[in-house]
Amino acid sequence: MKRFIIAVSILAVLAIGVGYAAWFRGFYLDLDPDAPITAVFRTEGKDLLRQTGTEEWETFTIRGVDLSSNLPGHPVLEFAPEPEDYLRWLEAIAELGANTVRVYTVMDADFYEALYTYNTTHDQSLYLLQGLQVSDTANYGSEDVYGEGFLDLLLENGRTAVDVIHGSRIITLGNTSGTGRYRWDVSPWVIGYLVGHEWDGGNIAYTNQSTTHPTSYTGTYFTTSPDATRFEVVMARVMDQITAYETSKYKVQRLIGFVNDASNDPFDYQELYDARFLKYSQTDAEHVLTTDALLSGYFAAYRLSSFSQDYIQYLTDAQTAALGDLLRDLDTTDLYHGYLDLLSRYHTMPVVAAGYGFSTARVPTFEGEGPLNEREQGEALVQVWQDADRVGWAGVFVSTWQDVWDRRTWNTSYATYAFRDPIWQDVQTDGQCYGLMEFWLGGEERVCTVDGDPSEWTAEDVVLETGQGALSMKYDEKYLYLYAWGESFDPETDALSIPLDTLPALGSTYCENYGLTFERPCDFVVRIDGRRNSRVVVQERYEILWAMHAFEVAREDAYDELRAPDSPLFQPISVMVQRAEPVPVDVWLPAVTYETGALRYGNADPEAANYDSLADYCFTENGVELRLPWQLLNFASPADRAIHDDYYVNYGVEAVSIDELYAGLALEGEAEGRIRMAPFALEGWGESGSYSERLKESYYILQAAWAPLEK
Repeated sequence: MKRFIIAVSILAVLAIGVGYAAWFRGFYLDLDPDAPITAVFRTEGKDLLRQTGTEEWETFTIRGVDLSSNLPGHPVLEFAPEPEDYLRWLEAIAELGANTVRVYTVMDADFYEALYTYNTTHDQSLYLLQGLQVSDTANYGSEDVYGEGFLDLLLENGRTAVDVIHGSRIITLGNTSGTGRYRWDVSPWVIGYLVGHEWDGGNIAYTNQSTTHPTSYTGTYFTTSPDATRFEVVMARVMDQITAYETSKYKVQRLIGFVNDASNDPFDYQELYDARFLKYSQTDAEHVLTTDALLSGYFAAYRLSSFSQDYIQYLTDAQTAALGDLLRDLDTTDLYHGYLDLLSRYHTMPVVAAGYGFSTARVPTFEGEGPLNEREQGEALVQVWQDADRVGWAGVFVSTWQDVWDRRTWNTSYATYAFRDPIWQDVQTDGQCYGLMEFWLGGEERVCTVDGDPSEWTAEDVVLETGQGALSMKYDEKYLYLYAWGESFDPETDALSIPLDTLPALGSTYCENYGLTFERPCDFVVRIDGRRNSRVVVQERYEILWAMHAFEVAREDAYDELRAPDSPLFQPISVMVQRAEPVPVDVWLPAVTYETGALRYGNADPEAANYDSLADYCFTENGVELRLPWQLLNFASPADRAIHDDYYVNYGVEAVSIDELYAGLALEGEAEGRIRMAPFALEGWGESGSYSERLKESYYILQAAWAPLEK
C-alpha cells in the first residue's frame, strides 16, 4: 500500500509538472516531425492570398481596425472589458465592413473567447492580426534591443502568442499582456503576427551602432542580406523563431512582419531633415530574406503619421539616384504626398498600413493640419484607404476602434496628471481622440448637449442672476458647460463676457483687453462676440505656453522678468505644434503655435443634420450655450479638482486642489462697475463603473465605403 501511495504521488507530481510546463511554459514534444505543414494565408508577389479550397487561393485585401482593451476609468493593461463588450465591438467592426482586427499585444482571455464566439456564430469570418510588443521602459530605455526586457521578452511573447491563439496557454502575470486561461482555439481566424507596435528610433540607432552584436542571421525560415543592420538581424531572428515554434508544435505557418514608420523608413535623407524629424536610422524590410521553407509569407508594415510634404526634395543625392525611376511621375497630391506610392514601388513584398488615423481632438499636433471633426475624420480615413488601395497596398488598419483616455501627446502632456488620465477625457489631447467610437461616463443621457436648445437647463443650474439675465453651469468628465442669456441680448450682434476665477493666488480685477472690471481677481475671460470672433483669454501670468515655452516662441526666459500676478493683460491661449518644414542650420524661427482658445461655433448634437463634433458654442434665441475643455482652463485633473498653481513659484506645473471656482456675466451694455461673481462648487469624481459609448460620424462614413465590398 505504501508503494502504491508513493507511486501515485510521483505520478501526480509528474502530471502537475508536465501540465505546468505545457500550459504555463509552452513545453511540447514533437511526436510527428514529418507531418505536413499547412498555411491558410500566403503571399505572392505584392499580394496576400487566402486559401478557399484544397488548391484554390484568392487575393485577400485587409480592411482592418486596431482594437485595444481601453475603457473609461481603467488603465489599458487592466484589460477591463468583459467578453460581451469585446463581442459587441467585434460585431460593430464587422458591420463596418472590416474583415480583420489587430491587437498590439496578447489580450486577456476574454477577448479570444469573444473572437471565437463571433466566428462560430457568423457566416463571415473576422480575422485577427496578432501583435507583439515590448514595454515602453524597454523600448525607450537606456539599453539597446539586446538589453533586459527587450529581445528575450519579445521571443517569449511570440511563443506565448502562438500558444494563446491555439487555446493552449495559461498566463497568471503578464508583463505587457493580458492574463487568464486561454482555451479558445482561434487559430483558424488568425492571419499572422506583427512584431512591434512603435519602435524608438534612438533605440534602433543605438543597436545599429553597437560593435558587439551580430551583423547577420541565418535561420530556417529567415535570413539577412549583406546590407542588413543589427536591428534588422534581430527582426529576422524573432520572426524566424516564432515561425519555427508554431511550425514544429502546430504544423502550421502564418504571415509575419515587423512594424516600421516614416521615422525609420528605408530612405536616406539630408541631415537637416533627419534633425527636424528625429530620424536616426533606416530600417528596410527588404534586408530580411525568406527561405523556401517559409510557406506562408512575409510582409512590410508601416505606421502612417504626419511628416514633411516636401520629403522628396530632402532625399540625399545618392538616395535619389538609387531610387531612380521609382520617383518618376509620382503623384504627390494625396494626403501622404505620394509616400504610399513610393513605398509600394520600392518594396517587392506586400505592404500593409499597420495603423493610420486622424484625431477629433480640439488641438492638432502638426502645422497646417486639423483639427478635424468627426465628418472630416471619416473622409480622411476613406481617402487614405483609397490611395493605398490605388497604389497596390495589401491592406490597411484604421487606428483606433475606441478613444483612448490614457494616451498622452507631447504638446499637452505636461499639463495634466498622467496617473489620473483614465477617469476623464482631455479633448485637448490629440492622442485621446483617434477612435471610431467615443465614451462618456454615466448613462445614455449626457450632462449637456450644446445645440442651442436651452430646455435641458433647470433652475438648479443657475449660478448667477443679473438684472437682465442669468448664468447657469454644470460639468462632466470632458467639459465645463455654461449657459448665459439676457432678456434683450441678441447673440448675433451683441457680445458678452464670462470672467472665471479658478486660482485664488493669481488673477486681475481688470481686463484691459475688453475694458472690464471684476469684483474678484479673474484668471480667464470667455468672450462671445459673434460666430467668428469668440475666444477664451488667460491672464498673462497664468499663460502656460509662456511659462513652459517662452524661449521656443519668443527666445526669452519666462523666469527672468516675471509677469505680474495681477497683470491686467489677458493673452490668447495657444499650444505648440510641430513645424512642417526643417529650419536651416544657425537660423532661429519662433515655434509654430495654434490658438486653442479660439472658440468654434456650431451644433454639437450628434443627432442634428448640421452636427459638428468640434463645436464649442451655439446660440439660443437670446443667449449662448458653450462647453469649455477642462485643460483649456489649466485643470490638471478635474476629477480631483486639481488646477495648475502659480508656475513661477513652482518653476513649472504643479497642481493644487480647489473646491469651487467663481464666474460672472457681463452682457453688452450692462457691464457698469465691477462685474459680480458667484461661486460654483466642484465635487470631482472617482473611478466610475458606468459608461456609455457612441459610434462617431466617421464610423458611418467609413462604413459607406467598406460595407459594400466583399470580405
